[in-house]
Amino acid sequence: MKKKKEENAPVEGIVDGTDFVELKRDMQSAKIMAWLEYNQQQLIAGAIVVLVALVGVSLWKEQQMTEKNSAALLYMKAINTADETQRANLLDTVTKDFADTGYAVLAKLQKIKLSDAPEKQVLLRSLIASKVAPEFVWQARLDLAELLIIEGKAAEAEEVLSERLGKQYEQARYALLASLTEDKVEKVTLIQKALDAESKDSELVARLEAELASLRLEK
Repeated sequence: MKKKKEENAPVEGIVDGTDFVELKRDMQSAKIMAWLEYNQQQLIAGAIVVLVALVGVSLWKEQQMTEKNSAALLYMKAINTADETQRANLLDTVTKDFADTGYAVLAKLQKIKLSDAPEKQVLLRSLIASKVAPEFVWQARLDLAELLIIEGKAAEAEEVLSERLGKQYEQARYALLASLTEDKVEKVTLIQKALDAESKDSELVARLEAELASLRLEK
């Protein structure tokens, strides 16, 4: 007698579960390949656009950095030049050739006389809002506050000095704030903070110490 076919034996002409999964995977792969082949031109074009954009951004950043460095070097050369005519010419070059950098503002500031206070205030505010090195911004805040104090604009000066500066500029900030208050307790506190701050200005330190000693004697 013929043996009965096993119940679980695969029927001829019909794929089992494993084969079906593989067949489905092959069909999906074929569809993907067909889609890629059909759209390869668009994909290549898109890749080129992305690549060009990345290269363009990189070159722009490099150009901006080069321009900033060139402006910084020329500005430093100008302020270290003893001859006034040559110095003025170099500053004019910085202003003209590197107008998009903060060093153009610094170059203008170097050429402004103290009597031109209104124009200097405008330039100092412009410098504070620019993207030059933080040290320049901190110094501009101190310079602007001093001009405002001279003009009797104490409230505006105090607002300019409300933001903390770099540690080497904090002593001057506290000293200016101390000059703005009439309250002796507050003045002593601010002067003490100024003396505790980092500084290389021995003349300012001596003046602050003398003022602090005088205030303490008045008590």
